[in-house]
Amino acid sequence: MAIVSLKNKVKSRNALAGNGQAVTLDYLVVAGGAGGAAGGGGAGGLRTSAGTSGRASAAESSLVLGAGTFYTVTVGAGGPGNNSYSGGAATKAGDNGSNSIFASITSLGGGGGGAGGSNTAGLVAKDGGCGGGASYSSGTANYGLGTAGQGFDGGQDTIDASPYPGPGGGGTGQVGQNPVSTTTAGAGGNGTVSTITGSSVTYGGGGGGSLYGGGTVGAGGTGGGGSGNGTNGTANTGGGGGGNVNNALGGAGGSGIVVIRYPTNYAMIGGTGLTSATTTSGSNYITSFTAGTGSVSFVALDKFDVDYLVLAAGGGGGASGGAGGGAGGYRTSAGTSGGGAGAESVFTALTQTSYTVTVGSGGAGGGTNGAGTNGNNSVFSTITSTGGGGGGNSANNGKNGGSGGGAGNGMTKGTGTANQGFDGGASVGGGGGYGGGGGGAGEAGNTDASAEGGDGVSSSITGSAVTRGGGGGGYSNILGNTAAGGTGGGGTADPNQNGGTNLGGGGGAWNATNSAGSGGSGIVILKYPSTFLMLGGTGLTSATTTSGSFKITSFTAGTGTISFIK
Repeated sequence: MAIVSLKNKVKSRNALAGNGQAVTLDYLVVAGGAGGAAGGGGAGGLRTSAGTSGRASAAESSLVLGAGTFYTVTVGAGGPGNNSYSGGAATKAGDNGSNSIFASITSLGGGGGGAGGSNTAGLVAKDGGCGGGASYSSGTANYGLGTAGQGFDGGQDTIDASPYPGPGGGGTGQVGQNPVSTTTAGAGGNGTVSTITGSSVTYGGGGGGSLYGGGTVGAGGTGGGGSGNGTNGTANTGGGGGGNVNNALGGAGGSGIVVIRYPTNYAMIGGTGLTSATTTSGSNYITSFTAGTGSVSFVALDKFDVDYLVLAAGGGGGASGGAGGGAGGYRTSAGTSGGGAGAESVFTALTQTSYTVTVGSGGAGGGTNGAGTNGNNSVFSTITSTGGGGGGNSANNGKNGGSGGGAGNGMTKGTGTANQGFDGGASVGGGGGYGGGGGGAGEAGNTDASAEGGDGVSSSITGSAVTRGGGGGGYSNILGNTAAGGTGGGGTADPNQNGGTNLGGGGGAWNATNSAGSGGSGIVILKYPSTFLMLGGTGLTSATTTSGSFKITSFTAGTGTISFIK
């Protein structure tokens, strides 16, 4: 679910009033990592209610926030790396990363790696969410300190001998490593694994240490730490930047991230100035903020039932020994569905949530000696009805679909889709160009008479009884070339006898010298409480009526998205 902009969205009364409801949510807040110099940069601090927090701390409590109140979100940037040793003013410790914030939760930016080969002010490793690694020749006491509940300390300068190896920056899951030997620098501390997004991701690795001279640089800690050859920390992990050799810039720290997991019966609004993406996992939305600063709020969504009728478009009829096109698939929660099925469950909708609506267009009828094409699907949210199968001819089988296309002369019928429609009819007679009737939503082709289309299904969802989803009639010399289409919009076997518009009827068949009929377009009908207002619908053709305490919206063409407010 996307974050809803307050400037571009009509708000419900709940959004305006905040409605006094509270949302309980989980979070991961990782600050920006620090830049390296000689020592590796410290990772950004990590606080979370969904798993282990930084410095191997227990999960914090979930936040309980008032709906309708706005809360700050800031994604901390990584700190720049600086010159490890130049003998002049350019030499200084790496810069700290910036804090990341969500509501009352602040994670501190990582501490910069030390520089300059001394313990002089401005060169000493810095404290932060995770501490920066000390510079070489700075003494064992001059490492950066991490923060309780967020991250570990940087590594210490334990080997003061050429080529002067530096230690790694602290990680959220491990202290920065001290130099291994005179020729091997210390690695950055490892980060912390989080599964708040539904995937296992490691955040907050410290930057690796470098050497004044040649040797083996320290590896970056797992979770985005840069190695000690000036490698930057990885974006949106809060990893520390790696240190670098004499007279070269250390790597920059990686930016942080803020992840919020909240129930799907709430909408997040606001977010101007922030870069984010939202996914769904079970009954939760997960929004990951990867840059910027702004504010967000949460709106409790109303839940309500929607009855529906989703009818796909009919298939086109076949020509030359042609068969009738099958009706579009028929699914409904308000009466009998196609294929002999009962009513489906009502659809439970939420306010301020987008739902797709598509009205299928009819399949083309076969031209001279051509078979019919399938109709197009109709869709409402998770409800998809399958387009009707095209009618066959003397060279082509009937096609499978919502309801199956009839069999062309001597060919095989198309099958319908379970709980949507019936099979097409078999071919009639042994010669002269006979085709079966297209399957209907209510019965198979040929049920009432040879070559006739199957009948459709009646519905009163609009307040009036209307039959939809009739199959197209097949071509039959025996019947004088006019086999009837099924009730509910099935086309008769005459030239260009199309299925009924918005009835999902199959097109009627014909002979070799004329075009067969096209399938009729489908329809999507929604019946919902009149206390709700439907928004959107760009790209859709619709009309809304009222029946008692319900609104009934019939979509007759197009595709688009809709939502509801109260």
